[in-house]
Amino acid sequence: MTVGDGKGLRFPCECVSGQPGGYSEPWADIAKRKLLPNGTKEQIVTLLAEEPKTISQLAQALNLSAPSVHTHINDMLQSELLRESEEFEKRHPSERYYEPNFPVFKAEECAEFRALCEAMSVELANLFEKHRASMERAFRKTNLPAHGWELSDVTQCLYANMYRHARILLEECGLLKPRQQHANGAEWIFWAEEHE
Repeated sequence: MTVGDGKGLRFPCECVSGQPGGYSEPWADIAKRKLLPNGTKEQIVTLLAEEPKTISQLAQALNLSAPSVHTHINDMLQSELLRESEEFEKRHPSERYYEPNFPVFKAEECAEFRALCEAMSVELANLFEKHRASMERAFRKTNLPAHGWELSDVTQCLYANMYRHARILLEECGLLKPRQQHANGAEWIFWAEEHE
């Protein structure tokens, strides 16, 4: 196992690895490429999720200079995290309003899915528990117990692998949209949820 040839360790998320490739999470490229590297960009996205705004409106809301906000907006336009809002009512023809270029779930919209997601999570937890004896048998066949590890030390890894494989199967059958390649080469699918 060498690091330079792409055969290094596979970590919980490709976003913490310097290795190319690997598909651990559909949003990992956002972190790996540092597309939202600081609180200012996150604040801008949060403000734009409320409603589209101009650079001047953002600068005023954030108490920053318009050129500083302009730089952040350009970065996020190039990475395709933002887009120009076509449907927002402009007061002047030259005004440009910006909005997130990914779905943002409002709190009331999340509520529509909450019961469904909770019911499916109970089924998933029950399935994981149902296979506990099988996991324990498989664990005892590894060298991990000899090194002092217990099954509980690796169940997060088992869950993550189950989750990733299920996601791949759901992408292949079209129930989940796979990550998309963007203009800067990053591959991601992204969303945000409003706090309750």
